[in-house]
Amino acid sequence: MPGVGKTYWGTRIAEHYRLPFADLDTFIEEQEKTSIADLFAQYGEDGFRERESKYLQQLVLDKGNTIVACGGGTPRFNNNLALMKAAGCVIYLQTDIATLVAHIQNSENIRPLLKGQGDMTAYLEDLLQKRAAYFEQADHILQTKEISLTTFDQIITSCINRQ
Repeated sequence: MPGVGKTYWGTRIAEHYRLPFADLDTFIEEQEKTSIADLFAQYGEDGFRERESKYLQQLVLDKGNTIVACGGGTPRFNNNLALMKAAGCVIYLQTDIATLVAHIQNSENIRPLLKGQGDMTAYLEDLLQKRAAYFEQADHILQTKEISLTTFDQIITSCINRQ
């Protein structure tokens, strides 16, 4: 979900385990030489999701053992979840809606799907309902309030050994 801490935890985990880190949105922006917001404006969500799938495939096929932070919508489209699970371990960071709202309101970067949403709590609850079935297929589900770097020790070891 937006605001859950995917990039925050991804960078810390990668640093701690001396693994490369890639944020899918940042990778897309670098490859397309424009912002995610501009891609949404120019191509709509469907066009963005096509590009997202293409670059996700590039990341998981070319990078080897890499921590990848994906947007919360990524698993829902174009068979991305199957690709992610085939390439490595998928971790779902789970938290309550109030925490997400607080993180989003304190963020300088607002995702295109969140712009113009009146009742952020209602919008996120609806978004979570649409995405939950995909999220719950993750290899590991972690509550963000209980996460520390040591939480990932067993997970990272099992993911690397699975390859």
